[in-house]
Amino acid sequence: MEIGTKCKEESVATFKGNEFFCYDLSLTPIQSSTDEITLSFRTLQRNGLMLHTGKSADYVNLSLKSGAVWLVINLGSGAFEALVEPVNGKFNDNAWHDVRVTRNLRQVTISVDGILTTTGYTQEDYTMLGSDDFFYIGGSPNTADLPGSPVMVSCLHYFFFPMFLSQSWP
Repeated sequence: MEIGTKCKEESVATFKGNEFFCYDLSLTPIQSSTDEITLSFRTLQRNGLMLHTGKSADYVNLSLKSGAVWLVINLGSGAFEALVEPVNGKFNDNAWHDVRVTRNLRQVTISVDGILTTTGYTQEDYTMLGSDDFFYIGGSPNTADLPGSPVMVSCLHYFFFPMFLSQSWP
């Protein structure tokens, strides 16, 4: 899995349903008014958590729900939800699918495979995403408490979140 530009070569992360990637944000919390998340996935699983960061009322959650890509973003005053469904079939077809999520203040856009796009707005006047908890990819230890349960059985080919560009990686 490529994370930002820090990796020397591209690889695929495989999640078998009992593991996930976790990054501790306690030393370098997310505080952003704009975000971009890009990833490619493939799976046969209808439901599962692709990524999550944040707590209670300030979070981003991307998952599969009945084979559709489901995005939930809450900046503290109520969640924006988008369910992106393909015209024919589902995204759990074991083919690679590209997801891009962008947020500028309250405006959120999610695109799947560069074709299916949904744009909307978060609620109220909050514009900052803040997280000093953990950033999870492919699942979490408390998946049952999050939208998009259970843990993913999938492959991720590419993951990009610019916040990680300034981080040091082992």
